[in-house]
Amino acid sequence: MLDEVYAYTIGDTTNIGCTAIDNIDGSVVCSFSGTVDTSVVGSYDVTFTASDTAGNVATLEVTYTVSEEIDPLTMDLEAYYDDAEGLTSTALLLALRIIVNDGFNGVSYDDARYILDETDADPDVPGNVILVYSRLSVSGVWDYGATWNREHVWPQSLLGTSAGGTNIASDLHNLMAADPDFNSSRGNKYFDNATTTVAYEPPDEVKGDVARILFYMIVMYDYLNLVDELPVVYEMALLATLLEWHEMDPVDDWEENRNDVIFSYQDNRNPFIDYPHFVEMIFGDHSYYDE
Repeated sequence: MLDEVYAYTIGDTTNIGCTAIDNIDGSVVCSFSGTVDTSVVGSYDVTFTASDTAGNVATLEVTYTVSEEIDPLTMDLEAYYDDAEGLTSTALLLALRIIVNDGFNGVSYDDARYILDETDADPDVPGNVILVYSRLSVSGVWDYGATWNREHVWPQSLLGTSAGGTNIASDLHNLMAADPDFNSSRGNKYFDNATTTVAYEPPDEVKGDVARILFYMIVMYDYLNLVDELPVVYEMALLATLLEWHEMDPVDDWEENRNDVIFSYQDNRNPFIDYPHFVEMIFGDHSYYDE
């Protein structure tokens, strides 16, 4: 296992190292050559080497990057986000609200059945989807909900509308392929770090995904709110937990691809996947509206 951080900024402390496991010898010695100087911007190649008692040698070269720390208020954002440049707090939220609604082309709840097999596709198994809570990889062919169905991450009952047609309940960003049994057991529970009669804890590897979906929802729909108590209609929780999950489970390639696919259908994006630091800029004071 290698150090999982490959990108540093000036002044960071590095933690370069490795461990290696052989299928016969078990734990074996792992060494590396090369250094990463976080006082100088650039790319650094480090070679990791491990060998077993039979003399077999395995090597892996990893490139580490060191970059200057960027001030988020002076970042040159992608053109889609031009109107959000230099903004923070409520001003940023309001700008993003206009951006994600501008040109939005919603799809119907029925059509979502034949899109989620693409948004939630398993990159390692063509034709399969990854189910959000069970994390199983199953056939993506729609069989009327027998194998998987459409999960509302922000529960349908708390959206104030029923699923059908083209509305908030058919927004692809909020829909994910789910195991029917897991979907049923989750129900309309809010999210927290333990599953109870009112709360639900998803697997660690999807906690950040869930959080960023809910952050998108309060930007896209101005009548929705995230709270730190038992939610009622138009509310979802727990905000404090979701903020922790965003930090704990960073954006990955699968989530980025999902955002791109949804954009190809709906013509809008989840800003918190494209620019995760928007979370801190909006929710840094644990509030996203003017008191």
